[in-house]
Amino acid sequence: MKVLLRADASVQIGSGHIMRCLTLAQALRQQGAECHFVCQQSEGNLIDYIVEQGFVVFTLSGTTQDELLDAKQTLAQLTQQYQLLVVDHYELAKAYCTALRQQCRQIMVVDDLANRAHDCDILLDQNLSPKLEQRYAGLLPKHCLQLLGPRYALLRQEFYQSTDPRSDSHILIGFGGSDEQNLTSLAIAALQQLKLTPITADIVIGANNPWRTEIEQQVAGLPNVKLHIQCNYMATLMHKARLMLGAGGTSHWERCICNLPGLVVTVAENQQATTAYLDHLGACVWLGQAAEMSAEFFAEQLCYYLSQPALLDEIGQRAKNLVPAHAGTPLVVEQIFKVVARI
Repeated sequence: MKVLLRADASVQIGSGHIMRCLTLAQALRQQGAECHFVCQQSEGNLIDYIVEQGFVVFTLSGTTQDELLDAKQTLAQLTQQYQLLVVDHYELAKAYCTALRQQCRQIMVVDDLANRAHDCDILLDQNLSPKLEQRYAGLLPKHCLQLLGPRYALLRQEFYQSTDPRSDSHILIGFGGSDEQNLTSLAIAALQQLKLTPITADIVIGANNPWRTEIEQQVAGLPNVKLHIQCNYMATLMHKARLMLGAGGTSHWERCICNLPGLVVTVAENQQATTAYLDHLGACVWLGQAAEMSAEFFAEQLCYYLSQPALLDEIGQRAKNLVPAHAGTPLVVEQIFKVVARI
């Protein structure tokens, strides 16, 4: 099976779309599929990283502002037919997919906004929200298979493997690949204010984080803090930590399957509904939006929750109950092969 994946990363939109598409592509490749990517050459793109993972990447110039223009540029790059197109992009919808059908037999859309019509055969929305089954009413073809909820979360293989026990008073900090608001620096400053001892921490940033040099300098003066750049062992870090301070998005489901309590800051509007609902369910603590944060506030929240082990255990267990340990990426791949095999 030949698969084409259309997604972008940039300083503004972060790396989440690319990382979950990479997870899917790697799982499909393990089942014999040949996967190619199409990406814009925007600032903060991850094209080199995708190539390092062994995938072919077709590159587009400019920005994604016109669906049909993007489709035209994409089609100009293609020299073969694909059994499946995967589109994970908030700026692309029905017009783009319809245009690509001349080269792609089946189409899968990854979305969580539910704010526009799609021309697709599979719709994946791994997020959790009230009335999830009705979110895409009127937006999809009648034949479209809907894969809804965190049981279809695209998680890397590492998250389905057992790991070592946790370390008490150990914090994991991660605000996504780009962290445009530089919340990581605030979190490091918060660590310096904590009165708890001993306190240790792992900090994860992306290779294209615009504040990388500043963060490296901050961490250099903290002997109990380790910085990880574009790591591919997040599950190990999550199983080690007692508490995570970070952003919403895909990391919600990574935390959940790892039974890791999270203090969550929403860094984009599309993260707010799911984060608020998970907070309502007691599966995380929503601290608020990025603009409202400060180092002092982070320090207060970390100090409080680390002093409440029973509460952390409860939050972690409620989170774990949301993501089945034997579903996720393997289940998505299984459904894809079933749909492709129908024709």
